[in-house]
Amino acid sequence: MHKDTDFKNPPRRRIGALAIVRDGEGSVLLVKKAYKEGRSWGLPGGAAHADEAPHDAWVREVRQETGLDRTPGRLLAVDYVPYSEASGSAEGINFVFDGGTAKDTENMLPEHEGEEPEITGIQFVPLYQLSEFVTPLTEKRIRFAVGVLEDDFPLSVYLAEGRSLTYG
Repeated sequence: MHKDTDFKNPPRRRIGALAIVRDGEGSVLLVKKAYKEGRSWGLPGGAAHADEAPHDAWVREVRQETGLDRTPGRLLAVDYVPYSEASGSAEGINFVFDGGTAKDTENMLPEHEGEEPEITGIQFVPLYQLSEFVTPLTEKRIRFAVGVLEDDFPLSVYLAEGRSLTYG
């Protein structure tokens, strides 16, 4: 019996769905999110709505943020992120899926008529420049996911705050 867990009133958790989209050179597509401060670049994707599956959230978020109409590929990583007192961000689990390749970012940035844009920039960034754009946590997440794509790791990886619990 699971008396310590209330299945009818579980703890609040955020579910995220993120995309690794690369160009022919292996650079990773990043989007600049208007609502974030500091290193405001990240992977395309975002939070699932209530009762929305991670793969459905992925399709919706990738389309909204990049204009790409795709189906998520293989699951590359699952990354657990604890509650952040500094930002107030809820505890969460991010599902990182392969988003395939794209040639360029031309016509990717969606237009937002009459509203403030959520995405203010979009570009492919080589792996060696990631630290200039993203937080250390996001950089670790991207590197592990790309490692799965490049067969450095089998199938997918489970991460906790961007750190592999299996591969160090």
